Amino acid sequence: MKIRNIVILFTVLMMAVYIAAVITINTTQINQVNVAEINHVVKTIEKEWTQGEVEKSGTIAGMSYRITLVADENYQALLFDGIKNRQTIMDLTTSDGRQEVLGKIIFLTNGSEEVVMKTNLLTIISFTFGIMLMMVYLVLGLVYTSVLRPFGVMKQFARKVADGDLEFRLPMDRSNYFGAFTESFDLMREELKKARQGEYAANISKKELVAELSHDIKTPVATIKAICELLEIKLATVKSEDLPESTAVMTLTESIEKITVIDSKADIIDALISNLFHATLEELEMLAVHVSEQPSTILIQMFKDMDHFGKISLKNDLVECLICCDPLRLEQVIDNVISNAYKYADTAIDIWFNLDKNKQYLEVKIRDYGDGVNPDECPLVFEKFFRGSGEAVQNTPGSGLGLYLARQFMTGMDGSIHCYNADGFVVELCIKVV
Repeated sequence: MKIRNIVILFTVLMMAVYIAAVITINTTQINQVNVAEINHVVKTIEKEWTQGEVEKSGTIAGMSYRITLVADENYQALLFDGIKNRQTIMDLTTSDGRQEVLGKIIFLTNGSEEVVMKTNLLTIISFTFGIMLMMVYLVLGLVYTSVLRPFGVMKQFARKVADGDLEFRLPMDRSNYFGAFTESFDLMREELKKARQGEYAANISKKELVAELSHDIKTPVATIKAICELLEIKLATVKSEDLPESTAVMTLTESIEKITVIDSKADIIDALISNLFHATLEELEMLAVHVSEQPSTILIQMFKDMDHFGKISLKNDLVECLICCDPLRLEQVIDNVISNAYKYADTAIDIWFNLDKNKQYLEVKIRDYGDGVNPDECPLVFEKFFRGSGEAVQNTPGSGLGLYLARQFMTGMDGSIHCYNADGFVVELCIKVV
């Protein structure tokens, strides 16, 4: 109920109470004293009293009376009762002209009209007070439900928003005085939520981009390092007597030195990228994977791109089929596995392909012939930042994130990766077939 309606109702009730009080007062008839009739009755009583024809109490001309004589014992008591009851009192005198006061004539008038009027007025006043009290409580209740309680909810809402809880919805009541404010505040919450989600998505996207670039840059850097090492080995085998001029010897020496510088700078770049990648990845659960249907032959090109030293051998033919993968992520997985084989084993790397039609997976087995991994540590090599305890691992720089990311990427492509020792170290990739 709106305050306007309450004010109208309150005014109507007050007017009704006022009219009822006026009617009650006007309709209550209080006996009025008729002086002429009183005098006539008094004369009649005096005349009949002298003749001995009148009683001490009775009714004459419709007026009740009582006579109390001065000589009566209860004269004063009856006189005081008459005065107390607001009754008309007249002197009783002799009718022989001596004007001797014999007593008092008390006219018994009915005073119940005053009592009735008082009772009615008291009832009206009590009813009015009750109505006013009810209206006060009604207004207070309306103020609480329409003003105070919405303010309390808005205060709680502001506290929730300040604490970052943007899922707390503000109850809306369009009939309430604060309905428009409530809707505006809830729209503000929705906009803040969208802005925060957009900010979060932008931050994640930025971090994913940094992580992607950091990890992707490691691949060409590794290639540069591998080519530098290969050039150093080949130039080191060149004999000085095979060179026609002494200036060529100087050029050869300078070339080796510059290649060594390039190799050392590549190490620095690799370390910086690893630090950047490490710092970014700590805030990301995993990088985004976008799966699509690709021909299985892309695997051949990936292995060829990683064959820097001519150590990779494809031991059997690859069955052509469609696989579900993200080419970028799959290339990163293969890059991690092959790079580890180069760093820790430095042996020939054999590749086998097997199409499991029952399980609908293409299995890719990658084997090097190094010392392998401690069997107790095999379950841990895919954990974040874990590096083996072997001397070769500890003496080789790395962040312990390559195989961790490889597992994340393979899981994102609905595939799997696992490893074991078998005449070296074996990593098996299971790629889902369409």
